[in-house]
Amino acid sequence: MKKILAAVSTLLLVGALAFAEATLNTSELEASESVTEAISLNGFTINASKDKEVRVKNVNKVAPDGKSFSKCIDLRGKQSNGARTIKFSAKKGETVTVYGNSGSKTDERKILVQTAKKKTIKSIPVKIYTGEISVGEVTIPEDGDYQVCSEDKGVYVYGIIVK
Repeated sequence: MKKILAAVSTLLLVGALAFAEATLNTSELEASESVTEAISLNGFTINASKDKEVRVKNVNKVAPDGKSFSKCIDLRGKQSNGARTIKFSAKKGETVTVYGNSGSKTDERKILVQTAKKKTIKSIPVKIYTGEISVGEVTIPEDGDYQVCSEDKGVYVYGIIVK
């Protein structure tokens, strides 16, 4: 009986770890005029380089679902050689929720959720930065590494949840 209970407990723990929630809340970052190298936080890696910097900006925004943010990551343009991306791992069937806005006062833009090989699995339209935070979701098609980046020009990312 003890062996059965131990086996069941192990299976429950493994199952919980396989689908554990990972959250990137940019409020946990320090504001910076320029980020020129990779920063890791809670299983996410924000990638930047000296010539493709990103910035962490102070903001006060509340998403439609009530989540609040005091900072955002300004990706400052299209990804280039892995820079200007936010990378993470996910398992098949998990849901990725991205909170973001366009970096423009006048033009809506798109945030992409891509595989590590840059195949887009979701394009999330995001509103101008003075508007409400846009929220997009995608179900992960297979275990692997993924990235969030801009389709073209600057976007703000407030948070990412993988669960």
